[in-house]
Amino acid sequence: MKSRQIPILTFTLVVLVIALHALVPDRTPLYFSADAIAKGESWRVVTGHLMHADASHLLWNCLGLAVLGALIERYSRIGLWASLGIGIMAVSALLMSPLSQLAYYCGLSGVLNTLLLVVLWLEWSRTRSWLVVAIACGSIAKAAIEVTTGHSVLTHISWPPYAWSHVAGLAGGALLIGFLNVSKLQRSS
Repeated sequence: MKSRQIPILTFTLVVLVIALHALVPDRTPLYFSADAIAKGESWRVVTGHLMHADASHLLWNCLGLAVLGALIERYSRIGLWASLGIGIMAVSALLMSPLSQLAYYCGLSGVLNTLLLVVLWLEWSRTRSWLVVAIACGSIAKAAIEVTTGHSVLTHISWPPYAWSHVAGLAGGALLIGFLNVSKLQRSS
């Protein structure tokens, strides 16, 4: 672990997300839209996760990205890229599926759940602390409550929350962790 590494990638991503919010007056062409993506507007697969509904949404997601991104980047910039990529793919797969009936989606919260699970796994691997297990269980319980009630536990934004994106993000994190553990086992044998 490189504990003194400056999280330049994380910092750059946070600045990019804030700049997009501040500089793009009509964000609609950048929101995630399964219909528009199916018609060839493929950039929305990425930009939809970088757009935010309002300043509160932006603030909460940038805070999460700054903290979780920096924690992963302490270990590996490639690990951060992998976590972001898997998170985007997992949430986007859900949004493109018949399970999602949304016309538009925006925000990083689903992807942040991938990063959260990866951070917890990295910290668990290093410390074996039961606090990490408690936080993981709390995160899963939070997602379950949000899916069940249809309301966000911690934040309130101008768009209704889509808690299933959080579940998809957690699933993406679990897939990445599983892949890394299998790769580790194969290297050790």
